[in-house]
This record gives sequence, C-alpha cells and structure tokens, in this order.
Amino acid sequence: MVTDDGGVESFPIAIGRDGHETPTGQFHVEEMVEHPDFHKVDPDDRSRVLERIPPGPTNPLGERWIGFAHGDGWTVGIHGTPHPELLGQRVSGGCIRMRNADVIRIYDRVELGTSVVVYP
Repeated sequence: MVTDDGGVESFPIAIGRDGHETPTGQFHVEEMVEHPDFHKVDPDDRSRVLERIPPGPTNPLGERWIGFAHGDGWTVGIHGTPHPELLGQRVSGGCIRMRNADVIRIYDRVELGTSVVVYP
C-alpha cells in the first residue's frame, strides 16, 4: 500500500487458489462494509444463498470488506479473516485476505473510487 506521504507499507495476505485466481490489473474500490455478512452461495446457481453467516468471529470476511471487482455472479475484494494462519498461501476463492487489524487499517485510509492495483 502506498501511504499518503508516498511511503509504502506491506502486509501478509492470502490470494486465490488454483482455479479461483485473484484477478490482476487496475481496479477501483466499489464497495466498503464494516462488519459484513457472508453469504455462502450455491456454486451451481450463484443467485441462490445457501447460508448467511452474520458478523462475528466465524465470519469468513472478518471485520471489513473492500470490494473492487465484480462480474456476473461473483465479487472480489480485500477482507479480513478468522484464519490468519493461512496468510501467505493461495487459499481464497479469489479475494485478498488479510489480518483483521490490517484490513481495518486499510479500510480507514481508502474510500469509494480509490485505485486498487493487483500485481501478478
């Protein structure tokens, strides 16, 4: 992350697993949610929600959601995780996972429209 004074900060992350790669390129923050709900969707019918997980310690999105890319039936963003031990691995469904404290730090410094660049 480039800071307001031109410095750079880095954070441990997890990215998309094989078959669910994190998209690369230049994007913009489209959505920001504090304490998001997580909707587990049917992989065969992405419009069908199988389960709703409310905010809390078991929510796969952690404490914050910063959405930056979407398409028909999918959305990718930067979010927290209840499993920081998985950071540094390719384990997500395409999103960028971070420690909750780190994603809160990022969340507090961006706004809708902020540029997001994801490098391969």
